[in-house]
Order: sequence, then structure tokens, then C-alpha cells
Amino acid sequence: MTFIEELLAESEVREKERQVEMTKLRADQVLAALSVLEKKAEEVNNLADEEIILIEEFRQTEIEKLEKKASWLSYQLESFIRSLNREDPSCKSVTLPHGVLKLRLGRDKVEITDLDKFLKVAEKRDLLKKVPESYEPDLQKTLAYVKTYGFLTGVTLIPAQTKFSYTTKGNGNGKAEQSEAGTEAE
Repeated sequence: MTFIEELLAESEVREKERQVEMTKLRADQVLAALSVLEKKAEEVNNLADEEIILIEEFRQTEIEKLEKKASWLSYQLESFIRSLNREDPSCKSVTLPHGVLKLRLGRDKVEITDLDKFLKVAEKRDLLKKVPESYEPDLQKTLAYVKTYGFLTGVTLIPAQTKFSYTTKGNGNGKAEQSEAGTEAE
């Protein structure tokens, strides 16, 4: 008998020693043991799920607090740059060591308030996009028309809003991390 054959024979003997001799009674006891293990696994999963819920609630609460503080600080910055802009209308941005404050004029928009009235005149003035099997308002052409002629039935011009934004530089440890946020003027 070679060394490998001896190892294989030894392994078979050990395997037979580890096997449980099955009878109906023993099989039923093994099923009962599996049932207990499944219940314990379910308890572990339930406990973990409860912990996850607690952690998510904690995260949400803390993030809301931080976002509220950030919103308040952003409002203060916006008020500051708007006051500078009132004093000097050419002041559109302020560069500071930790970031930049900006005021930018957005774009004018149009809103179709009465589609039926609009459609009656829009086709004549080529203000519709042709999409297969339907017509949709071409808002860019409509905006250009309203700016040129001043009025169009069923359309409201929404003037551009000045928007505030800020960009931060770094997080105090020398890294060049940037974040940006902004709000629309009321």
C-alpha cells in the first residue's frame, strides 16, 4: 500500500467515524436541531434589521441637523453678496480664501398656460415641434417669439431669476476638495 492509498483509507475511516448513524429517531432529532438553528439565524437577522433601522434613523436625524445649519449659513452668504450687489450692481462674485460667492442671471422661460389657445396661433407662427403622431410646443422658438413681439395667447413669460451659488475650497487639511450649492432668488 502506497502512502497516498494509506491517506485515502485513513480519511475514509475518519469520515465514517464522523457520520451519524441515521435512524428515524436520529433523523427527527437532526431536523429539530436544524429548526433551532434556523430560529437562531432568524433572531440574528431580526436584531441586525432593528439595528440597521436605528442607525438609519440616527443618520437621517444628524444629516437633517447639518443640512439645516448649512442652509442657514448659505442664506447668510446669499444675503451678504446681494447687499454688495445692491451697493455695486457690477459685483457679481466675491473670491475669498475658502471659496467663491456668485450671483448669476438665469434664462428667461415661457410656460404654456392655455394649450388650446396656444395651439390655435402656434401652428401659424411655426412654434410647434413635429414629433411623430403629435405636436409639442417648441419652447425655444416660443420664447424667442414672445421676446420679439411681447405677447402670445396662452403663454406666460417667466423672467430670468438671479441665482446664488457658492463654491468651497478645501476642508482645512490642505486637500483640494470642492463642493458647490446654490439657491434661486425669490
